[in-house]
Amino acid sequence: MKKHIRFFLTVSVALILFSAKAQTSDLFDPKTPFTWLGIDFSQAKVIGERERIATDTQLKDMIAAWNELMIKEASKYNVKKAFHKEQVTTDFSPVISHNEALDLSAVLVDNPTDEGDFNTGVINDIIQSYDFGSLNGIGLMLNVERFSKPADKATIWFTFVNMDTKELLFTEQMTAPPAGRGVRNYWGSTVFLMLERIEKKEYPVWSKRKSTPVVIAPVATNKQIADNNPKVTTTKPTTPAPVSTRDATKKETKTTTTPATTSTENKSVKPGGQYFALLIGVSKYNDPRLNLDHPVSDARKMKETLGQFYDFEPGNILLLENPTRGEIFSALYKLRSRVTTNDNLLLFYAGHGFWDEKIKQGYWWPKDASTEDPSNWLSNSDLREQLRGINSAHTLLVSDACFSGGIFRTRDASAIKTASIDYQLLYKMPSRRAITSGTLTAVPDRSVFVEYLVKRLTQNQEQFLPAQQLFSSLRLAVINNSATVPQEGVIAEAGDEGGDFIFMRKKAAK
Repeated sequence: MKKHIRFFLTVSVALILFSAKAQTSDLFDPKTPFTWLGIDFSQAKVIGERERIATDTQLKDMIAAWNELMIKEASKYNVKKAFHKEQVTTDFSPVISHNEALDLSAVLVDNPTDEGDFNTGVINDIIQSYDFGSLNGIGLMLNVERFSKPADKATIWFTFVNMDTKELLFTEQMTAPPAGRGVRNYWGSTVFLMLERIEKKEYPVWSKRKSTPVVIAPVATNKQIADNNPKVTTTKPTTPAPVSTRDATKKETKTTTTPATTSTENKSVKPGGQYFALLIGVSKYNDPRLNLDHPVSDARKMKETLGQFYDFEPGNILLLENPTRGEIFSALYKLRSRVTTNDNLLLFYAGHGFWDEKIKQGYWWPKDASTEDPSNWLSNSDLREQLRGINSAHTLLVSDACFSGGIFRTRDASAIKTASIDYQLLYKMPSRRAITSGTLTAVPDRSVFVEYLVKRLTQNQEQFLPAQQLFSSLRLAVINNSATVPQEGVIAEAGDEGGDFIFMRKKAAK
């Protein structure tokens, strides 16, 4: 009890001391941090690329791939270096979710259209349409105006926004020629060229522009408080910063100012509790026509990987090989008494799945399932009910089955919780999320999805690996090597509050 009181007092004193030492700075001061949000395609035009991007589905995957490139090669696409910042946080989730919901029917066009209709008003409208969730402070978003192959030019606006008030703080139009092999690198390289130009040429100019200072309110990070060594980490702008635009010839337009306010809440929690896993593989069915070759071996691979590399004790990993519906329900029911509100549960399923289009319901097929009789099928709604009865801190469902995407309220690729995100904040909020091998489509018996899932878990060297980050690391590899598009998202009506399942790697694992 004394330790808890002492820790509370330490946190309180640290916050009071550091919040009292606020300092003023402008948007381009190196000590003014921001959140790197990614590339937005809300009003974009992709011109002359139908030979390489034939459908809206391919375009959606490519939009996701461009953002994944920014994260995968963060050292190359280095916004922190370009803007001479001491601290930049990365969170692409609002932009990825926004891009996923776009109607892309007007984005892919064959012929150039007149330039000049994309302006600060359009940028402001885009910002107002965003949901930044729990993010606050200053955010940097790249708004694509056009990728024009006939013009051999990309036009992108670099936009700073106050995520609390959705105020436009600064926006600047940049252009660059594309280069590189493949559609992803061809247009992705333009961002690299723009960032390079900002670092060497534009930033010195922008930073000298007269602007109203913003207030920087230092708040200690969770780790720094725990170490009794807090440092400056957060911004709290309370006064205006400039907004400006520049066309392809760098001609300046009218500059306006907008107020900015943010707030920061400090939270601290260390992942704890036990890790439980229920791994289900169904290869052999009562009806031999349904037999599969790989699900049981895939479940065994998961058991070996979790036990060898992560904090899953052998007694907490339950492997069900070819179980009946009743055996699955029995295992889920027993977990209610074992899993506490401090614990974490991973549920893995590999086997047949089925989607009933008439009632919009997805099912798993256990060993005793019959194609003619649904009485032994395990529905998504049944599964959600069972998960609600298990009071874990975090539950992650990983499903490698046909039509497994039906488990979500919405299906998205909002994977972009990178290592710079505070895992403690993710852990503090309860989560009920799922990763599936596909959407409402069939998946093959031999699973590329499980292959890359196990590979990424094995190769990971970070002690803390959020599930959304794990998903982002395997999604594109699965797409490129199979006909399926894996999905990640919230399990509908199961108690999710915005957190994430965090894999904890064993410190002694090699």
